[in-house]
Amino acid sequence: YAVEDYLEPERTTREHAEHFHRMIDSWSIQTVFIDSAAAQFAADLAYNYDIATTKAKKDVLAGIAYVQTLVQQGRFRVHRNCHHVIAMLDAYQWDNRENLARERPKHNEYSHMADAVRYALYSYVV
Repeated sequence: YAVEDYLEPERTTREHAEHFHRMIDSWSIQTVFIDSAAAQFAADLAYNYDIATTKAKKDVLAGIAYVQTLVQQGRFRVHRNCHHVIAMLDAYQWDNRENLARERPKHNEYSHMADAVRYALYSYVV
């Protein structure tokens, strides 16, 4: 279930942490997955704001396939107030440029939410 989303790229670490604490408390969140490339952000959350994180599994194609399967089977539910998640599910696309070495999604305004959903769902079960 996606019950709340958050996409505020122009915020400070403190502002993110305050919002994360509200979400953690509201939803009794036990695990916060984070992009392994965000090591400094993870350290700041841990040391300055007491928010422990777990590195997400970043296998892009397998993760996308997993999320796609959940959506197709009706096993991933999204609350109507999760506007960013809904927009991402409606607009997520593959990059169809012919010169690509391998298949990959487009990097656009929907990528960050797509990555967040994939990190949470795929990392939780794998």
